[in-house]
Amino acid sequence: MEARGEKLLQDLVAQEKTLTARVSEAKTEAGRIIEKAQAEASALLSKAREQGQATLKEQAEKTEAEAKASREDVLSGVKSDVSDIEKRAKKNSDKAVKLVMERVLP
Repeated sequence: MEARGEKLLQDLVAQEKTLTARVSEAKTEAGRIIEKAQAEASALLSKAREQGQATLKEQAEKTEAEAKASREDVLSGVKSDVSDIEKRAKKNSDKAVKLVMERVLP
């Protein structure tokens, strides 16, 4: 009976060692999985930042181009208005000079 108890105790010790080894392997594997996940997350975050910067740059360039086109449209309109005003002023200036000449030199 004592031999049987001894054998049972040895079997329990062997099972405990096996389970301890499995737990250790599981911890090691979990560590590898966590490291891999962190590396993947870091890579995804880096890629997202790069894409965000590229999108931001693209939007800034687009906005600048739109602003430039708008400025050019406004400037073109203003130049046209100035040209019209100058033509009217020249026309009225000629009339004014003629009127003054008529009144001063009758």
